[in-house]
Amino acid sequence: MSWYTEQNIEFESRPKSTQTLELLLNDNLETYEHLHEAKLNPAIINGYTSIREVMESKFISPNNDNQQPTTTLQEFCDYLFQYVQIARVPVPDETDLNHYFEVMNNRGEQLEKHEIIKARLLSVIEKANESEIALADKQPVKALIHDVWEACANMNKYVQYGFNTTLRFKLFSENLTLLRPKDFDELLRIYKDSDNPNNSQPDNEQYSDCNNDAQNNKLKPLPSLFHILENGFASPPNPSNTADKEEDDGNSETYYSLVNFSSFLLHALRIMVNVQSSYKKDIALDDKQLLTQFETFILKPSNLENAHTSNTEQSIETNNQITPLSQVKTFIYSLLKSKFIFDHFIIKRNTQDSKGQWTLNKLIKNEDKKNSYYKNSFETDTDKLVMLQSAFHVSTPTTNYKHWLNAVLYYACKHYKHDEMGLNSVAYLDHLEEIARAFMLKRYLTDEPDDYHKIIYQTSDFNKLLTEHTHDNLSTDNLRIQIKQYLRYGNIRNIFVFNYLDYLLWLNGNYPKFTFTARSSVEHFYPQNKRNDSIFLEDKDAKDSLLHSFGNLCLISHSLNSRVSNDMPDVKVKYFSQNGNMQSGQIDSLKLLKMIDCIQGKPDAWDKKIIAQHETEMLNIMLQGLNLAGVSYE
Repeated sequence: MSWYTEQNIEFESRPKSTQTLELLLNDNLETYEHLHEAKLNPAIINGYTSIREVMESKFISPNNDNQQPTTTLQEFCDYLFQYVQIARVPVPDETDLNHYFEVMNNRGEQLEKHEIIKARLLSVIEKANESEIALADKQPVKALIHDVWEACANMNKYVQYGFNTTLRFKLFSENLTLLRPKDFDELLRIYKDSDNPNNSQPDNEQYSDCNNDAQNNKLKPLPSLFHILENGFASPPNPSNTADKEEDDGNSETYYSLVNFSSFLLHALRIMVNVQSSYKKDIALDDKQLLTQFETFILKPSNLENAHTSNTEQSIETNNQITPLSQVKTFIYSLLKSKFIFDHFIIKRNTQDSKGQWTLNKLIKNEDKKNSYYKNSFETDTDKLVMLQSAFHVSTPTTNYKHWLNAVLYYACKHYKHDEMGLNSVAYLDHLEEIARAFMLKRYLTDEPDDYHKIIYQTSDFNKLLTEHTHDNLSTDNLRIQIKQYLRYGNIRNIFVFNYLDYLLWLNGNYPKFTFTARSSVEHFYPQNKRNDSIFLEDKDAKDSLLHSFGNLCLISHSLNSRVSNDMPDVKVKYFSQNGNMQSGQIDSLKLLKMIDCIQGKPDAWDKKIIAQHETEMLNIMLQGLNLAGVSYE
């Protein structure tokens, strides 16, 4: 402690605290208290006294070899100053610092659930014996898990940017358009052969030199306490000002993801488990259950004891037995594959577009390997895939319970080919449309709805499922009645029924500027709460009133609903005409546009006859989209 000669902490607005520390440093506390009546900071004095008492009782004094403790003060100081590391946690702008410090003082900085899971996966590797994993492989495997995890954790960046350039091209090809490894073993082999700094240093050397700059994708060392005291705690470098920064490292977040990382982990886990197991397992897509689900299926995979390998790409087993170690390896590969597929074949919002358009792009590197650009993921059908996926998304805009996304990722993971094309766009679109029809007929428009997991994972042939539903279980008349019933106000289970119809209208029409947006308010075109009601005076509350029929309903935004909810149809038409270009498709709903077309220029034309005609037209379009041959409304 000889280097510690002057006070290095003070409080600008607490002179008594500063003076107390100064007196303690110079060992003048008792003299000062004896000569002065001024009060010092008792909390600092009590803390100092308690620490001194503990140190005197716990450590061997250099001048007294008869004490019982086995640790010397020098050994403690060596550990404190060389091995204790300080993590600097930046807080977002506009943070209430008083509240933040209050929270920190009470319970500390809380780990995210996904950070806890990562630590537990790494502990499985650390605890594995040599019969399960060679000692020399432990560090590379842990480093690989760390790198894959961190690369996937940023949901707004393409996963390729999560790896250093050398490893990036080995994993994803020279133009970054395909995933090369087909399982964890191949992934580890590529990783070990890439001269990655992470797999070349053992744990005890990784943080040994606090002044050694992290290179490429190396785990960045935390500064030791001695380093901070000696050199100060400098602000972290700004990546945009780094001189040797790679020309194109993906720092610019062009796209906004549909889900957060915690939710995505559950999608990857659910897909992996259902590919593995002969007994399909439902995993709740709720990030509140993240720890529980990983505990059940990865860390203690007893629920998979009857599992069998149904896909060699997705399974890593030791002696044909599923163990925590094999599950960790399988999951890490599945996570990487799922994220790669998510980046390239699932829609994103373009943050650089003022309108935030939906896009479906893949990342491509130029031949010079210095710049990259985004291109449509498919040569054909990209616009249809974007429209249908966005119709699904706006129907379930929350990050949890995106069953449509799970269904799409499951299909894409099973059918992904490790080549430049990756997926066949025609087959991909066909499957998405089959999923849409299955959700409609087996979930939203039926007396006995199936759960999503059964639809996604236990349907071997979607076309056969729809055929059985229409011909074996229901007569044509009963099917018409049932579908109509679940499209009435109060019976609608999911707003996807409106968005699916808009997708069909878009396919059949010419609406180049129409895009799906967050609309969740089911609106009566002829208002249900209107004084001097003449059309629905007698049957307004009747069970089969046309007021609550699908023909009189449309989907609009909450803000729009608050403006026009109680207006008559002609007033609503005037509002839409003045506040949007309806003919180009810039309107909340294409069904609403059809309703407006029915009475454009015809005041008071929206009556029971028009409502019934519009409903019949819309239902027949929906039946055609559902492939219900021979079923129609007169």
